[in-house]
Amino acid sequence: MCIRDSNKKNTAAADSPRRSASVFLIIALGILLLFLTVRLFGISPADFLLSEDKKFQKFTEEVFRSEMSGNTLNLHYTVAEPSSFHINKEEITLGDASLASREKACATTENYLNTLKKFDYEKLSPKHQLTCDIFLDYLTTELEGADYLLYDEPLSPTLGIQAQLPVLLAEYTFRTKGDIEDYLALLSQIPDYFSSILSFERDKANAGLFMSRACAADVVGQCEEFIENPEQNYLIEIFNEKIDEISNLTADEKISYKNRNKSILEGYVIPAYQNLSAGIAALAGAGKNDKGLYYYPEGTEYYRYLVKSTVGDKRSIEEIEEAVKTQMVEDFTAIQKLAAQIPQTSAGSTSESGADSSVTPDAASDSAAPDTAASLISPAAVTASSASPAAVTASSASPAALLAQLQQKITADFPLLPKVSCNVKYVHKSLQKYLSPAFYLTPAIDDYENNVIYINPSSNYDTLELFTTLAHEGYPGHLYQSVYFNAQQPDLLRSILDIGGYTEGWATYVEMYAYSLWDEDPSYAALCQRNRSFTLGLASLLDIGIHYRGYTLEEVTAFLQKLGFGTETAKSLYNSILQSPANYLQYYVGCLNFYDLRDDVKAVQKEQFSLKEFHRLVLETGPAPFDILRKQLSRSISARG
Repeated sequence: MCIRDSNKKNTAAADSPRRSASVFLIIALGILLLFLTVRLFGISPADFLLSEDKKFQKFTEEVFRSEMSGNTLNLHYTVAEPSSFHINKEEITLGDASLASREKACATTENYLNTLKKFDYEKLSPKHQLTCDIFLDYLTTELEGADYLLYDEPLSPTLGIQAQLPVLLAEYTFRTKGDIEDYLALLSQIPDYFSSILSFERDKANAGLFMSRACAADVVGQCEEFIENPEQNYLIEIFNEKIDEISNLTADEKISYKNRNKSILEGYVIPAYQNLSAGIAALAGAGKNDKGLYYYPEGTEYYRYLVKSTVGDKRSIEEIEEAVKTQMVEDFTAIQKLAAQIPQTSAGSTSESGADSSVTPDAASDSAAPDTAASLISPAAVTASSASPAAVTASSASPAALLAQLQQKITADFPLLPKVSCNVKYVHKSLQKYLSPAFYLTPAIDDYENNVIYINPSSNYDTLELFTTLAHEGYPGHLYQSVYFNAQQPDLLRSILDIGGYTEGWATYVEMYAYSLWDEDPSYAALCQRNRSFTLGLASLLDIGIHYRGYTLEEVTAFLQKLGFGTETAKSLYNSILQSPANYLQYYVGCLNFYDLRDDVKAVQKEQFSLKEFHRLVLETGPAPFDILRKQLSRSISARG
């Protein structure tokens, strides 16, 4: 029976030679079309044989390489050995800040999103599902900001590129001769890059969205100060010092590099800053709004997007505002109780420097650039009974010693790290005026074993301040979180997805925790912790008030005066918030989210709750928007029963 049937099939095939030829032709044409499709859309024929998981990994790695190739400065700070990641540095570039380039980036973002949505989520591994969730959220949020491209401000006195670029150049690591050549090539790109920024600023001016006159004056003044003495520019001095430290350069090579650097600075960098200064000065009259985002046509909508983007918190502004107020009330109540328990040794003295002191920058770094979220001064109404810091700083310790103490003290509540090094350096004297009191320089993802924390000697820390600052920057803050995450070998793509609410929120959360580790005077440390939290909350509340509710300088000043702040401090804080909307919220609202996550997990696990295990789950998940982090924690806890 089987043989007979087989014979029939063979006979039928033999009787239809033309049909066989047609089928062959159709198959051949299909293969040709498939080949053309592969060529047109950059898909390798081998990709069709890959699992969904492997295809996803290939896609995210291609995105990583593409994004890294578009900015040599970002590439240098992200990876130590580009060739190990198959990244070819075909062009040395700082990128393009023009409106046209931003619109092109939005189109690229949309293409990424369309490709991402084609993956079968259920066929991805848990690791790749998490990356998919985070990337999907990132792309979707970025596209929400496409309508507000001209609301972005690349220039500001504190976080602007004209202020940050010299710092990034000063800290540019020379690992090889190639790095030196790249650095010099980057310097020559600054005129074109600044021209693209000026083009963007002109578009902002034409749309009625140019910066305030005061901000423009500050930017111009900063540029003028940078170029005041070209031959004594600090980038020359710092470059020469770094070249002298390189042992495998000959004396002639060192002289040559120094001369080239000086020549390029004078021929490219200084003129670029001159042109930027002149361009902003010419546009200064276009600035019609000297108040918050609220007073721009779509300012409140942009602020909502900005909070979602920078903080990673999808709650309404009203919900966030209420959370801030609740924590501030709790902190203020605790401050009053703690202050009453501490003997008054120096009425009016504080853990800072007095109610009328100027605002000072906080010590944090993001993507290798030092942040400038401010550390406020305690209101006189709160500090009248505070003890003098001199009472608790008798045993001063070096930063390295304090870091060692922190490493040992946190082991009860935080998982162990791989063994890494941390070099504590002091900010170069030429940069002390411009840099934060301290910052962690985020290492390359393939060189995370070597870490650097910078201390700014001009900050005049007392020991408790230095201790908690090093907790923020080092253990268990930025250094600890960064090393722990990189040791998990996450998808490469995640190293370039900036989620400030997680990274700065974590650093602030553990900074608050570090006050409990201070042994010399626990009551005083508890008071300082509540005071620090209260003042960060106050800054966050004012951030919302200025940009979302339209608070004016006069209203902010009147409000702060009731709390004991002086007029100059109020003005300084107002201007700081005005120039960097939502920046404070990364720190404080990010911190509050970690409090909420911890309390929610504790409520579920009850007596089984372990703070160390909670921290481990948060660190293993890594930087993520808070709703995704919450979902991931829930998955992990459920999986463990």
